[in-house]
Parts: sequence; C-alpha cells; structure tokens
Amino acid sequence: MGMDAYGLGRLERLANPREIWKHEAVDFTPWLAENIDVLSDAIGLPLTVVAHEVLVGDFRLDIHATDPDGKTVIIENQLEPSNHMHLGQLLVYASGLEASTAVWITTRLRDEHRSALTWINERTDSDVRVFGIELSVVQIGGSAKAPVLDVVVEPNNWSKAAKQASKASPVPEINQARAAFFEEAFDVLASIYPVIKTPRPQVSNWSSFASGPFGYYAFSFSKAGYRVDLYLDSGEQASTKEIFDQLEAEADSIHERLGFKLTWDRISEKRGSRISTYLEGFVLEDSDAQARTNAARWSAERARSLHSEFDGRLRAMVKTVKPVVGAGVATAAEST
Repeated sequence: MGMDAYGLGRLERLANPREIWKHEAVDFTPWLAENIDVLSDAIGLPLTVVAHEVLVGDFRLDIHATDPDGKTVIIENQLEPSNHMHLGQLLVYASGLEASTAVWITTRLRDEHRSALTWINERTDSDVRVFGIELSVVQIGGSAKAPVLDVVVEPNNWSKAAKQASKASPVPEINQARAAFFEEAFDVLASIYPVIKTPRPQVSNWSSFASGPFGYYAFSFSKAGYRVDLYLDSGEQASTKEIFDQLEAEADSIHERLGFKLTWDRISEKRGSRISTYLEGFVLEDSDAQARTNAARWSAERARSLHSEFDGRLRAMVKTVKPVVGAGVATAAEST
C-alpha cells in the first residue's frame, strides 16, 4: 500500500503475533525481558527485570520485575486470547509474590476478563494496580515490523488516591500541585520533543518517564531542590556503577555538549546512581503561575537535552556491561 498525498502510509496489523514469536516461553518471554522498556512505555511505569520463568509454587511466572520503589511487578504472557486459566495464574503469582502491580499480556482480552481486571482495580487501593494489555505486530508498507502493546485495562490512579484519602487523611495539596505541574511539563515536552512518550503524572513528589534497560528519567521534587534526573539502574549493581563511572569520567565533555553542568551522584551504597540537573531557587508552593510555566518549560528542555545526550549511548552500554537476563527460580515462601 503506497503513501497518500500527505506522505502518510497505512498501519497494518499482522493476523497472528506467532508469526514473529513461535513459542511463548522460548521466544516471546525472553524477548520481552530484554526489551522491557517497550512495556514500561506502554504502562508509564519504569520496570527492572529480576528474572523470567520463575517458579511460584507449582506454577511458573513469565517475568518477575520491580518498579522504581522496589515493589514487585508480575507479568503474565499469553500468545492467544485470554482464558480463565491464565487469569487464575495471574492471581496466584500476584498473591504468592505479594505483587504491587500485575500485568497480563494477551492477543485479545475477552470481555469477561476485562471486566474482572477492572473490578480488581476498582476494589483495591493505590498499592495495587492491574493492567490488561493486547499484543499485536504492525507494519507500514514494506517497513520493519514493530510490536504494539495496547493498554485496554488500567488503574485509575486518581480515583484510587481519592479512595485511599477518604479512608485516611486528605491528599496533601502540595501533591496535587505537583501532579498539576508535572502535567504542564509533560505537555511542553510532548510539543517540543515527541520522541518521548509522556506518561500520566503520578500523585507524588516525582514522575518518571522514558525508561529503558538502563533506568529512567524523572522530574523530581527533593529536599535538595527541584531537578530533572537520569536515574541509572540496569538491575544489577556492578554494571550500573560501571556505566556511571564511564560516563562521569567524561563529565567535562558532556557538560560542554549540553551547555550546562550536571550533578553526579554515584549513591555507592545502593544499586542505582543518579545524574541530575537542578533548577536553583524554584519552590513550587511559593511560585506564581508564570514561574511554574517557566519551570515546566525548563524541565521539558532539560529532559530533551538529557535524552538526546544519553539515551542511545546508554542502550548500547547496557548490552556490553550488563549480564544477560536469565531465568530465575523462586518460590512464594522464598520471595516473602
């Protein structure tokens, strides 16, 4: 199919993803573990793979991952339309590993299973979230094929936060103000740098985006001040520190290319490391609307600069220094 008068082609979907991945456990699960950023971008949550094909009781979980807070994320894959068996397995894995997030990937999420996942999201608080995702493979004309993960069920984090607040104390106004600020910053980022898929902002003091096998980027309010971060976390401490050290050794040339200096925080006692740029003097609660708009634009421009400078290089570096993600074995008892 050719292009139209505006140079646009037509997106075509392959009839069966098994034309790409012949076997779920042998082909698709290892591929997803190595390309977890595809899923991270789809759900707006940076993920770090711990292991795949993990034993939980008598069953085998496809992928065990963690979110930026270190909470457990379980991922169940199904290269066919959803069925009751996989729904049951999802719940077994989530309970066995005390997961905070559960993700079910299938080629078609049947209505009854979509309803079940929606019901779970509506009946749980903000500490539990479930995603239902439909997998397809697309192509435009003779271009390369590409995976698409369509999120068809997701938690409403705003309603969950409100529900939890009604049971306890009200959501602090500052958190609401931060979420509104992140929304404004992401709007600017989407307009000046659409390479990054912007997520829904989190009701928190930080909001992450553009994750990859190296970690993720974030807008963050901290005790040290407001900053834009590149948080490095390859899932393994030694390789994360090696990547950080290699980059920091070139700090002067990096600063020259960027046109501004960065703050380098190795955080030696933890697995991750942080590279940041601070907006001096910006205090959200003491700022007027114009100051917040200026800060949102600054955030978007700094995010664009960091992503342009580091993203491609980091993806290449991870492949050379990070051990290959392998299968792990864990029982529900060992994971608690």
